[in-house]
Amino acid sequence: MEDTSCTLKGYCLPLTPEGKSSLVDAPPWYYGGELMQLHFKTDPDQARKFIPAPLEMGPDPGSGIVWFVEWISVSESNPDMAYENPERSIYKECIVLLQCSYQGETGYLVPFIWVDNDFTLVRGFIQGFPKVLGRIYMTKLHALNPKIGGRRPGAKLKGICEANGERLIEGSLILKEKIDKSSLPRVKFFLLRHFPSIEDPGKAVVYEIAASVASLEVDDIWKGDADVKFSGRFNKELQKLMPMEARDGFYHSAGLTISGGRVLYRYRTEG
Repeated sequence: MEDTSCTLKGYCLPLTPEGKSSLVDAPPWYYGGELMQLHFKTDPDQARKFIPAPLEMGPDPGSGIVWFVEWISVSESNPDMAYENPERSIYKECIVLLQCSYQGETGYLVPFIWVDNDFTLVRGFIQGFPKVLGRIYMTKLHALNPKIGGRRPGAKLKGICEANGERLIEGSLILKEKIDKSSLPRVKFFLLRHFPSIEDPGKAVVYEIAASVASLEVDDIWKGDADVKFSGRFNKELQKLMPMEARDGFYHSAGLTISGGRVLYRYRTEG
């Protein structure tokens, strides 16, 4: 009988004879970064349209977060990537999160996310983050710069996300006080994984909701007054989630390990 198994190897495309050219290595993946999260409230009726069943609205309908973060990331199989390929290992992203729940557990779905390199773009597709390419800019504090300074009351931070020639999201934070990690709101991700059929564009070969299997460590946490705005004309659906009010913001160091995911629900992909 003819052997129809594929002899090419790798975790993801491109597959090759030795399996050493995949754009993304297999998990676990390890991250370290500086993260600014800006909490806001949007129209609950608009937010509900972005949250597919069996996910439900969370306990605070319309609650959302914008993350601006710069990560340094490596994998289990390539721990030296930050040394060998810093241009791939270091990247920025801007994430919009909407609060929701699954079987009574509160979490967040990501309707939009922008990143600035292809490595994290493809890794996002694998996990269920709907990443698209953009440009992300973030203020950097520095204790030895006498005009900028480090983390302290009154320090000012800004994040900007641009894509398709437009400024889409602008967020700012003025630090007020250092807080204990127990006071930082917990974030759990519910992920929508979707891969279309090549034979029928109206169908999907993968269509499911998953939860990320991850652990997060945080340190040097500051709380402050936040502001966040959505703008631009290209992504009109982003405007549906325009913040009605800004809430608290947080800035902190973060260490993240993602070991995989767990499928919670599979949609029908036939007929």
